[in-house]
Amino acid sequence: MTETKPSARRGFFRSHSLSILAIGLLTLWILCYCYADPATHLGSFFGNAIADWSGSVVIILGTKYLLEFHSAGSKLVKGRLANPVLDFLWRHSLLLFIGLTGIGWATLFW
Repeated sequence: MTETKPSARRGFFRSHSLSILAIGLLTLWILCYCYADPATHLGSFFGNAIADWSGSVVIILGTKYLLEFHSAGSKLVKGRLANPVLDFLWRHSLLLFIGLTGIGWATLFW
């Protein structure tokens, strides 16, 4: 009979493997794009991969550390903060982060 570890004692890699993998792949695509000609099919592929994996990293890390109240994919929001403004910011931190960074990227590319 094999002994299993309690769920409370998870290792670093087990807790962060998806984040590490996604950031690693994003880094790989960025490095490949630096050495590729953007005018070629392969360079275009690397550029699109960067866009796709950047979004994936934001979603993975965002849903891991930020909250969205009443979202099935987000952590359960427990309790309330005394300050209603801070409570709103805390409960909707994922939506606010994605919205603000989206506005920032749109402004940058405009």
